[in-house]
Amino acid sequence: MTLKAEIETLPAGDRVLRRGKGLLKILVAVLAVIAFAAWIALGLALYVGVERDMRLLAAVSAALATEGLFWSVAALLGVSVFEARKTIWRRLTGFLAR
Repeated sequence: MTLKAEIETLPAGDRVLRRGKGLLKILVAVLAVIAFAAWIALGLALYVGVERDMRLLAAVSAALATEGLFWSVAALLGVSVFEARKTIWRRLTGFLAR
């Protein structure tokens, strides 16, 4: 069976999700490499002792790369990051309120 025939036999909703997953997996892999490199750069900047502006730039870059990675993984898994964070926050505040 060809790929086109397999796609045509899928329901319409699954067809769209399966086509986009490959690109999303590549995006997640690329963002993971970028985030890893950004954190290594931050570590090196702190170790070498660069100026304050460069440390701040390295920290912001690492944070943004990691945030992009989180959102991409959430999209790949079909999870809303906002909803997950709300749930975590509710559990933390409920635990701390006891």
